[in-house]
Amino acid sequence: MGVQTKLKINLSDPEGVSGIHRVSMYRHLGVVLSPNPDDSLLLGSGVATLEFSTDGENFVDSTSTVSASTAGVFGVSIIGVQSIRFRTSTADGTADTAANLSVYTQ
Repeated sequence: MGVQTKLKINLSDPEGVSGIHRVSMYRHLGVVLSPNPDDSLLLGSGVATLEFSTDGENFVDSTSTVSASTAGVFGVSIIGVQSIRFRTSTADGTADTAANLSVYTQ
């Protein structure tokens, strides 16, 4: 499993979403959340939820989340999924505005 892409998410914005990443040729996904090294901000209590799409436009929440306390999730099945993105499900006004999401696919 290697890093496929790096996405950014604003954990301080309740409406924050990451970019979209196409994963249709893979079967499993892992993700690690880390603070942006260029900023002095921390992850805080912000939580990002993984969302799935079968058409690249309509997204639904998965049960997988990443935060400061659970910074990584691996072994997520993405069979039948065309695209993924992350949505800020719990915002923290002092959290990183450009947190890194390292996405691993296999």
